[in-house]
Amino acid sequence: MKKTTKAIISFVLSMLIAFSSMSVIGVFAADECDCGHTPMVMVSGFGATTLIKVNDDGTEEVAFPFDANCVTGAVTRNIGKFNKEAPLDFVKALLVDLIDPIRMNPDGTSYYNLRPVYETVEDTCLAGFKKNDALKYVPYTGSDFLDMERIGKKIGDDHVFNFMYDWRLSGDMLADLFDEYIEDVLEYTGHDRVDIYCLSQGSVPVAQYLYKYSEKAQVEDLVFDNPIVEGSNFVSDLLAPKDEVIKLDFESILDLLEGILHIETDISEIIAVLGMIPSDFDIHGVIDYAAKDLIYPIAKDSPAYIEMIIPEEYDRVVADYFSNPGNEKLLAEADKVRKGYMADVKGTFEKAAENGIEVSIISHTGIDLVTATKTLSDGIVDLSTSCGAYCSPDGTPFPSDYIQKVDNGKNCISPDRTVDLSCGYIPERTWIIDGLWHGMIEWAPNSLGLLETLFYTDTLKDAWSSAKYPQFMQSNDSNSDLYMYFTSTNSLYEVVNGKGQLVIENVSKENTMLVENVEIRGVNGKTDIPVPVNLAPGEKFTVTVNTKATGFGEIFITYIESDNYIKTKTKTEAFSVTDNYSGQLADVKVETVAENGIFALVMKIILIIINLFRNSLFGQAV
Repeated sequence: MKKTTKAIISFVLSMLIAFSSMSVIGVFAADECDCGHTPMVMVSGFGATTLIKVNDDGTEEVAFPFDANCVTGAVTRNIGKFNKEAPLDFVKALLVDLIDPIRMNPDGTSYYNLRPVYETVEDTCLAGFKKNDALKYVPYTGSDFLDMERIGKKIGDDHVFNFMYDWRLSGDMLADLFDEYIEDVLEYTGHDRVDIYCLSQGSVPVAQYLYKYSEKAQVEDLVFDNPIVEGSNFVSDLLAPKDEVIKLDFESILDLLEGILHIETDISEIIAVLGMIPSDFDIHGVIDYAAKDLIYPIAKDSPAYIEMIIPEEYDRVVADYFSNPGNEKLLAEADKVRKGYMADVKGTFEKAAENGIEVSIISHTGIDLVTATKTLSDGIVDLSTSCGAYCSPDGTPFPSDYIQKVDNGKNCISPDRTVDLSCGYIPERTWIIDGLWHGMIEWAPNSLGLLETLFYTDTLKDAWSSAKYPQFMQSNDSNSDLYMYFTSTNSLYEVVNGKGQLVIENVSKENTMLVENVEIRGVNGKTDIPVPVNLAPGEKFTVTVNTKATGFGEIFITYIESDNYIKTKTKTEAFSVTDNYSGQLADVKVETVAENGIFALVMKIILIIINLFRNSLFGQAV
């Protein structure tokens, strides 16, 4: 049974990875037309649209993602293969049966007759989903802040749409279908332009649409949320060389799961305490087997997969996986995208701007990929391929004498000196958020506010025009625990004559944070923090930071969460002291929490006593 358990866990993890880019949200924008609103079209990520299988007898069934009926049917069809002496054979047969409906032919076409669960604008606007009692098919995360129903209350259920598509197909083919869909939306609503929000793999057909149809000038505002415009190492790693084992970052996967479920519980720590994953558990080998021997033979011949391979790995992956007889048409179809917008992403976006389309990019950084490659990302998509930035190869700060690659008159180097955005696709309209997981833009108030501002208003002339939404931001979602920024820029830039006000805020919705110490490292800096400080959820305090040099520094904080007194946690954020900050400066008034110092000191004493007791009993201290 041990092998059976391994296979099941590996399958669940594989599905987690596949679904990690599914979440999608939507936003709306004001327009000068009669109704006062521009229609909004949302384009979701890979695997988000439910696909229906149309059988030869005309009956229909869900193909993917499989539901309870799919599982029941697969078990019924394969129960005869169960053998208690070899239970893994049954698990393998079950997995193959469940994945089989999305089988692809070697030429990149679908083996079965599949279609999106809904396709017409009448059915895929919010009014249609409600009419058909089909909200369960809407690929959005159910955010407390923003979802399709919330949008409908503001712009009308008949003005918000979700483009549902077969995500296995070529981005070029989907771009043509998307063009037809926009035409239908305009006819349906009586407008002459739409706004577009797209996430992850949904950026591929949208970018190809811009390449082919920008001249039609039927789009007003378009925001790419961490797009896979030039692929991702995540996809290339899952298509690892056949003589190498697929490797995953298990802790990053668990962190991603926390983000998807939007919980503040440390899942990896619980698993470690409970010992749920044995030390000898060969997770990489199991996943490698499940992927290469069971899943890939059925589903790999998809143009979408090839389009998401990073350029540096393309030739290798094609040689390993797509050089079989019949793959010629598959490669030719995928090449339409590679020779389309991918051949000149910057030029494609510039052409869109010439036709009145305001394109913006929101990218995420500061998180390791869930696969083996170490690169700045949001767990799924590389920062460099989402916005064209140059990133430090090893994640360490650029040398002190580093000069940005393009002299555009702006400082495009991130506060932690790991990102150079000057060479990006559209640096003037690109915002980068540190510490935000893939598909989670609605969970952080500042990233959500940025997204809404881009659509609601025309106040953001470029990425340097707002102190509230600077080009480089830190995520303040509740899983971040502590959120830090300087009041002058609302970003981790300390820029005013070597002295600044640093805000430290508890962004958790559940836990109190006991801040034990705040240390400034580098730039000869110091603070005036009255430690320890106890912060209830939502509370914040300011620290005066004095520095005697320009350059690169770090804020190093030690703290304890109220839900886990066993573990002292640390948080490090990088900042820069510079005299040539390109963005707007502001003096944001922040309430200082001063009265918590004594209370926190008492709490610290109590914790010390608890530690002494715990250490004497268990040999374990905070």
